[in-house]
Amino acid sequence: MDFSRYRVSDLLARPGAHRDEYLEVPITLSSESVTVEGTAVGEARIEAAVGAVVVRGQVEVPSKVVCSRCLTDAVGVVSAPLVVTFGDEEDEDSRPISGEGQIDLALAVHEELAMAMPHAPLCKSDCLGLCTECGTDLNINPCDGHPESSDSPLAALEGLFPPEQYSRSPSWQYPRRR
Repeated sequence: MDFSRYRVSDLLARPGAHRDEYLEVPITLSSESVTVEGTAVGEARIEAAVGAVVVRGQVEVPSKVVCSRCLTDAVGVVSAPLVVTFGDEEDEDSRPISGEGQIDLALAVHEELAMAMPHAPLCKSDCLGLCTECGTDLNINPCDGHPESSDSPLAALEGLFPPEQYSRSPSWQYPRRR
C-alpha cells in the first residue's frame, strides 16, 4: 500500500471535516555532511477547507552525518514539520488535487526534509572538536597543550628587539595646548 497518496474527494464536500493518516515515504537525500536514505515516517491530519485540503503533520527519517567539529560519523534523525495546501488549481500557495480526487505527499515530504537537513551537523551537542594544533579528537583524548611554535614566518624577528624595549613609554610626547 502507498502511504503517500490519499483520496480526499470525500473530504472536499465537507469543509471542516478531517482525518488522521500515517505517512511513509521512501526518500534519498545527500549533502556534503548528511546522508538520508530510507523511509520517512510520520503522521498527518488532512483537513478540508472550501475548495482545498490542508495537510499538517510531522515527518522524520534516520540520517548518517559527519560531525562538523570532530569529523566522526554519527547517526541522527532529520525531522520536519509538514504543512501543505492542496487546491482545485495549482498556484504559488497550493499544489493541485489530481483528477481522481487524490493528493500525493511524497514531493512535499521530500522538500521539507531537504530544507530541515542540518548545515553543520554535530555528533553530540557538546562535541569538543579537534585540537587546532595537532588534530587530536578532544572527545576521546584531551590535549594538554602545545609549546609555542616557531613555525610562524615572523618567528625570525622575535629576537630582533629585546623585550624591555616594548614596555618603555615612547620617547616623543604630544604637544601641549596653550
